[in-house]
Amino acid sequence: MHTETASYTIPSGEHLVTMRNRKRLDMTSIKEIERFDQEEFSIRTSQGQLLIRGEELRIVHLDVDKGLLTLEGLIKVVQYDEEDSTLSKSLLHKLFG
Repeated sequence: MHTETASYTIPSGEHLVTMRNRKRLDMTSIKEIERFDQEEFSIRTSQGQLLIRGEELRIVHLDVDKGLLTLEGLIKVVQYDEEDSTLSKSLLHKLFG
């Protein structure tokens, strides 16, 4: 049996996060993974900066073109920061960094 994943389309810019039993996190509208290790991921999304903390975190699936990301591990924290603060930091970094 072959499952066609291309048939499911996500509207451009729509950011969805689905967590399963605190062990799997599926995300859409991912713009950039800024840094990551087994305990922390910092991700830029269409809805702002997303920080994920946990244990034994790892990337299971990444589709850069579609902005899809799936993580597995023990998820402890999912926290957003506003996009504006990220843009301000980036601008200041470009000017003075």
